[in-house]
Amino acid sequence: MKLTAGLRKWVSANTSVKADESDDAITQAAASALVKGVLTIEEFTALSTTEEDKEAGEIKNALAELKSALADIKGLSTKKDPEDSKDEKEPKDEKKGAEVPKAKDQKGILEKMLISIHQSTGSDESDGEEKGFSVRVKEAAEQYSSTKSSMVYPEMTSRGAVMKAHPLAGQPVKDFSGSGRTLDNPSERDKAIAGAYAKFAVNSARLRSKSLAFQQMPQHDKELILYAMENEKWGGASDGGDYADIKDRRLTPSEQKALIDDATSGGLEAAPIVFDDMIISAPLLYGELFPLVNVVPLDRGRRVEGVQTGVVTGAWGGVDDTAITLFTTTSYVSAFDTTIHRWEGAIRVGLDFLGDTPIDFGQHLTSQYGERLLEDLDDVIATGNGTTQPEGVTVKTGATAVAWGGATSLGNYESLRFGVHKREHRSNLIASAVFLGNETSYQRARALPVGASDARRLGGMDYSSYTWMERPYKINESMANTSVAYAIMARYRMYRRRGLTIRTSTEGDTLIRANEMLLVATARYGGQMERGACIARTTTAPA
Repeated sequence: MKLTAGLRKWVSANTSVKADESDDAITQAAASALVKGVLTIEEFTALSTTEEDKEAGEIKNALAELKSALADIKGLSTKKDPEDSKDEKEPKDEKKGAEVPKAKDQKGILEKMLISIHQSTGSDESDGEEKGFSVRVKEAAEQYSSTKSSMVYPEMTSRGAVMKAHPLAGQPVKDFSGSGRTLDNPSERDKAIAGAYAKFAVNSARLRSKSLAFQQMPQHDKELILYAMENEKWGGASDGGDYADIKDRRLTPSEQKALIDDATSGGLEAAPIVFDDMIISAPLLYGELFPLVNVVPLDRGRRVEGVQTGVVTGAWGGVDDTAITLFTTTSYVSAFDTTIHRWEGAIRVGLDFLGDTPIDFGQHLTSQYGERLLEDLDDVIATGNGTTQPEGVTVKTGATAVAWGGATSLGNYESLRFGVHKREHRSNLIASAVFLGNETSYQRARALPVGASDARRLGGMDYSSYTWMERPYKINESMANTSVAYAIMARYRMYRRRGLTIRTSTEGDTLIRANEMLLVATARYGGQMERGACIARTTTAPA
């Protein structure tokens, strides 16, 4: 479709689209008018014709004449072939005195001209056929850009009003710590699909019917959901249970039907991967502690039963006829069991807002729950009780205890730093070795003077670097002033169940009178340090 000034003027005069709208809007309006019959093919052809098209039309008229001439030559060749008589000469052109080409040669010349004109005009017509006119309206997903950019950790991160350097600044973001797939920033299409899916999930819970929720969605959102069902990869459970058998793949025809059809047996608890990626990228990008831990994907279950072993021993001095001392395996193998705990967050949303929400609702949901989940994950990694939450670094049994005696000093911090043996500082883990404390603890460390009469600071004046003794100093406000730790955070194993479950309710006096809906999001995590030997901590810092 050629967008000419005449076509733009017609659309402006006959539709609700203004003449200064974008080319896509004008094109879509013209296509819609064609489909409805408001704009005829003849009118559209005239409005879309440019001067170049007119010249091409004249060439095509000449082409038609050449076809007619070619047909005449074919007719002459069937009546008489000059080759039938070898002695008969072809007549000469009386004006030029030259021989007239044979009918066969005339046919070859005209065919070459025909091919040349076809190539110059770009025509793909065949004898006796007219080129058809085709109009295709873009589907909803095609209206959004699919361009993505590489997702990297930001230079700075913040918690409240405090800005500090990110521990992984500039490095690519991966799904599951350093072992997962690299994530990209979501494209405009990804955001649109996430927004449509979020509205579908919310309305399905509110109406208690997937098919009814799908039918009541705007046509634009329906098309986005159908596009995602056919083309995007999904993750979740096909039977509504705990086992996630849909892992980063497209849905089968039966799974597509189960997603939007209440009559289909079984359930489908799945979400597009682009939706999950948007949810998890927020805590991955901006965390203090979470990006440093070892995140392990978990497909099923409420408890992970694993094992850990001690270190075998050996000895020198063996001689013949002397038995080798056996290493005792008592307590060599011990359980490493981790319970999966549920995290919940809730907000109240206006029902009118849900009906009129813009397409970037998925991005809004991401920022709301991503920030809250980020803070809670960092808190449990630092101080989680291990009973109703993942177990934190400061409560892990077997850690090296360091007595500070109620004072902050360089020697006390050195005791923490060297309370974790060098063998734990492997080359692939050393980047995750950090101090942990709250803002007050960090301020007291950086305020240590060079001497009683020398106000210069031992750690220098680069307070915003949040480093101490060549190690990052991670801030967590759930830690008390008396608690400071040093730990190899890559030894913290965090189990994560993929996906976000959304539940809603519009019942109750408060919600009904406020015309609001309660939306609850849940996630499931479990975690603990692999070994206490990777931690040194004190509980006797100044209060």
